[in-house]
Amino acid sequence: MFKLMGAYTFNKSLINSDGLKFIKLLGTGSEDGFSIMPDFSSYVMITSWKNDGFRKEFINKNKLFNEIVYNSSKRIEIKIDPYSSIGSWNGINAFKNESYYKEGKIIVLTRARVRLNRLIKFFIGTTYTAKSIKNKEGAEYYKGIGELPIIEQSTISIWTSEQSMKDFAYSDKNHLRIINKARKNKWYSEELFVRSNILSIKEFK
Repeated sequence: MFKLMGAYTFNKSLINSDGLKFIKLLGTGSEDGFSIMPDFSSYVMITSWKNDGFRKEFINKNKLFNEIVYNSSKRIEIKIDPYSSIGSWNGINAFKNESYYKEGKIIVLTRARVRLNRLIKFFIGTTYTAKSIKNKEGAEYYKGIGELPIIEQSTISIWTSEQSMKDFAYSDKNHLRIINKARKNKWYSEELFVRSNILSIKEFK
């Protein structure tokens, strides 16, 4: 799988497709999902499409995607409806969408490009945050993902409700401390925060 992901890194045309607005192929962290060591058994693909027809055509016909699926023991597909997004990813925000929180579970995506002279402080800080979220009520899933270990870092998390996410984000002392340090010391050269309704979760084996 790592080899297939690497092929895309050096040849973006392998996954070009009509209607594709945004795509990222990402590795994941091991242990609780926030380790500097990669988890070679788990990968993430984030995409945005002009409409669902283009997405379905891509799934059916793209050779690289189907080779990835063929070599996977399990694939989980999550369709989302973004309702709040702040910031950018490589200069764009692919998650702008006219919507609102519709109650129920949400998925949260955070992404940051860490300044090279802030790497150590960032790594120590996220370690404390990972410990905080581990036993937090309402957090059903969380995983560190990214394009490059530490430097190009993201997280995805699933919460039982928007309120449960807010209870963690705005009440957890470790999390608040890291947010304040990141802003005060300008850890990031770019960042993005997205909240989305979950439309569906499907598991394929």
